[in-house]
Amino acid sequence: MTLADSSYSITDALNLIAQSRGLRSVTREEILRVIGLPIAESWMALWGEFDESWLAEYREKFVPMEYKGLRLFPGAREVLESLRGLGIKLGVASNRRNVLPALEATDIARYFDSVVGLQDVALPKPSPDVVIESMERLGVGSGETWYVGDTADDMRTAVAAGVRGIGVESGNFRAADLLEAGAWRTIPSVVGLPSLPEAGIPSGCTSVPSRG
Repeated sequence: MTLADSSYSITDALNLIAQSRGLRSVTREEILRVIGLPIAESWMALWGEFDESWLAEYREKFVPMEYKGLRLFPGAREVLESLRGLGIKLGVASNRRNVLPALEATDIARYFDSVVGLQDVALPKPSPDVVIESMERLGVGSGETWYVGDTADDMRTAVAAGVRGIGVESGNFRAADLLEAGAWRTIPSVVGLPSLPEAGIPSGCTSVPSRG
């Protein structure tokens, strides 16, 4: 949810799964608490169980609906254009297994030099694998990289990778939560990225769009 709000479409899609499988309905507030977790882990948190057949049904029938409902946060596209204009390499490091459709659905894929998802690494966040893989693809070091995210696990991932974590308060985590998890700075929304005080300009900036 760092760049786009996926919570409404995810809620609708998962409630179709719930109806199909005889599970209880979930609320958007519950979805906000698990966004960023791997799918199996998030569904276990919601329903206390997980079956691979649900995942196949979700991907086949409901993922297109989820992507269609994605909406960029105000100013997100302008921020990406601004960062690109500054010569900053941009990458996506996500717990999604297939990230590209979400980027294409919001027409922002062209801004990113690297896209890394769960299929590219051994372990999900808060393991640093997705960020380390992103830095390798971007050709940048940890000292010149920001990791931008909106969950505590995003900030723990930044700490584990040895990079500066920028916590965005557009999700379900307050500034205090993000700082406690290791954020170097927090901002109310991604609009504040290009003008972070005393931050300097990184060579690389990795982000997690929508659901991590």
